[in-house]
Amino acid sequence: MRRERENIILIEVDRDEHRAAVLYGKKVYELIIERTNEPSKLGNVYSGTVRSVKKSINAAFVDIGIGRNCFLPLSECPAEVKEGSPVFVQVSKDEIGAKPARLSGYISVPGRFIIYMPNSSRGGVSRNIADRGERMRLREILNSVKMNFGPAWILRTQAEGGSQKEIFADARHLVEIWKQIKKAMENKKSPGLVFCLEDFTVKVIREALNSKTTGIFVEPKEEFVKARHYIKKIAPEKLKILKLNREKKNVFSIFGVEDVLRGLTRPRVALPSGGEIVIQSTEALTTIDVNSRRFGKNVPREKVAFAVNREAAREIMRQIRLRNIGGIIVCDLIDMNAPLQKKEIFDIMTREAEFDRAKMEVFPPNKLGLVEITRQRLEDNILEKITSKCSHCEGSGRVLSPLTMMIRIKRHILRNRGFFGDAYLNLFVHPTVAEKFDEDSVEELEKMTGKKIRIRADFKISEQEFELK
Repeated sequence: MRRERENIILIEVDRDEHRAAVLYGKKVYELIIERTNEPSKLGNVYSGTVRSVKKSINAAFVDIGIGRNCFLPLSECPAEVKEGSPVFVQVSKDEIGAKPARLSGYISVPGRFIIYMPNSSRGGVSRNIADRGERMRLREILNSVKMNFGPAWILRTQAEGGSQKEIFADARHLVEIWKQIKKAMENKKSPGLVFCLEDFTVKVIREALNSKTTGIFVEPKEEFVKARHYIKKIAPEKLKILKLNREKKNVFSIFGVEDVLRGLTRPRVALPSGGEIVIQSTEALTTIDVNSRRFGKNVPREKVAFAVNREAAREIMRQIRLRNIGGIIVCDLIDMNAPLQKKEIFDIMTREAEFDRAKMEVFPPNKLGLVEITRQRLEDNILEKITSKCSHCEGSGRVLSPLTMMIRIKRHILRNRGFFGDAYLNLFVHPTVAEKFDEDSVEELEKMTGKKIRIRADFKISEQEFELK
């Protein structure tokens, strides 16, 4: 049946930032953040001009009016394109770092249960729906949809267990949207945005709402009205759980999401048993290490490994969703010998993956005991959105030790001793660095420079900086 969990949806929109969270029980499992000055273009429809066609990589580069040409695979073009050709395209993947946005000429209009693809001959039932009887039932519904609304529809995984009434309501809504897109296309000639398909509030509700959703909390009122209008069309029975937040505190504070956000900047995540997982990301992949740390004393090692790994398996899958980590993920669990225990850990991870809307595959432990995961990457992860590189460590997470800084400062003074005109040198450093300048080292420096040197401890100065006056 449909992969659903009881959840609560929180939506908070202001002038600078759009935020949403999905909670299972009292735990936050998903965060969506968009900055208004860096909006996601995913799903938006653009008018574009083909600037170049590269047969060697089977792709074209298209100007859609955003200041940077985007990548259009030729396999994603309904018709042949050549340099200078006008095209209507949809963003299928946001810009990530130095990589340009990815486009598709096959425009799709997604709903809760079904996707409309008006300029495509593709269609069918999601491969993730494995039950044979359910697939046959959904194919019959799909045929009815085609008869009433035209061809080229895809029933999503979320359609599993859905009624014909729900799916038809979804299809009607999507046909209305396509009519609006077509009208906008008629009036758009130069490169630029044609239709913003992915309104933030509507997108969050469309993807997170299910039959077990127990609450939808929205602020401010304008977004509440938008949410009510959408829910009335696609799931009117859910209007009773839609609430406008009237509290002085914002919804993220009320439900403890602000604390979760702060925790995302830390690589270490504590487990209830006293163990922890450590998450480190590079451009190519993410590694997640599991440590037992302070697990109960006098407990057999194999029992410890299994208990910590079981906790870690759930938390790893939660953190991957929370942080929106994509690409290749390698998990180094605590070594276990029992095959049944290994299978249970793997089963936990694969079950959790079923609730992730991004395409995800979990591979069984390899010979080294590592569990490898691949996850679809459609946009930057949450950390890329809410943090920037440390100006001192340049993103490495490490800085020079106080002793290293003391040695570096001494060398700097000696190299530049000929440029200091005064008889006195005042050296301003952080107190932890000042402690490393003992009397002997200062005397030695004074003899070598011929200057009287005074060490001044100053908390206002970073541990990675110093001033000479």
